[in-house]
Amino acid sequence: MKKLVFNAILLLMVTSGCHAGNHADVNNGISASKIIKSIDKGKPIVIEGMIITDDLDFTKVESYTIFSTSHRIAEIGVPVTFLKCIFLGKVKTNGTIGNSAITTHFKSNLTFEGCDFRAEVDFANATIDGMANFTGTVFRENAVFNNSTFNGRKTYFTSFSSEKLFSMQEAYVGGSIDFFKGKCKGKTSFQSTDVAGIAQFSNIECDGKVDFSLATFRSQVLFTYAKFNNEFRMSDARCDGNCEMVSVVFENKAWICNSMFNGKVKFSNSEAKSAFDISGSIFSKGKPDLDGLKLNIDEKLVTQGTKFATFSNE
Repeated sequence: MKKLVFNAILLLMVTSGCHAGNHADVNNGISASKIIKSIDKGKPIVIEGMIITDDLDFTKVESYTIFSTSHRIAEIGVPVTFLKCIFLGKVKTNGTIGNSAITTHFKSNLTFEGCDFRAEVDFANATIDGMANFTGTVFRENAVFNNSTFNGRKTYFTSFSSEKLFSMQEAYVGGSIDFFKGKCKGKTSFQSTDVAGIAQFSNIECDGKVDFSLATFRSQVLFTYAKFNNEFRMSDARCDGNCEMVSVVFENKAWICNSMFNGKVKFSNSEAKSAFDISGSIFSKGKPDLDGLKLNIDEKLVTQGTKFATFSNE
């Protein structure tokens, strides 16, 4: 009898422990529903050093507009700020309600500084009117920002790290964006993304494949001291400002093909350990600066079909 009572108590303790570990009653825990309720009350969100214990779905807010019969937009009018928080569940800004798709519109600043995302992050199709700050953030699962719109003057991913896929395809950035000192272990893609301000990728290190194909940079794009340990592709891209790939290390093949460079281009002091291909690209400010560019002894700079503007001294 005593043994049965002991086992029952032990089972109750284990069950209670599991329950506590999955909900907001963990130490420093807060549920996503409490955050959504605060947004619904019009309160600015400022959360520091907390553990968000379940999925945070911003489409669950009460306020939304109907864009069409098949599209609703969740409206968040208050600043949303998370500092040094841990997210155990998914974070998302899109979904469905009945037969309608729903996306999220953040009308003010959005901050996830120094946060640790343990599950997938999906900001696809989100619109952020204010500045966005993901400085020092860790993405441990896939992080997707496809088709997102950043209307703020500055967007920060400074010193972020991504352990799996990081994708910002077909996004629009109305101001500058900063990935300085970022680290990416998985594939990284900026395909077809359009950046109006300065794009800063200096000192970034990427272990997986990197793709900037079809991207548009309307101002400067900087890759100084970047390191790409896998394939690098920047095909069919357009750079209206200066493009600086100074002291960059390309450990694998680099394709910078069929792209349009309307500003000055520098490849000086960079090192390409495999194929370095700029074929079909147009350099409207003349030949790029190749001073100190190191190529693998078995490779040559591929320039087939490349065009350089020439200028007279008159």
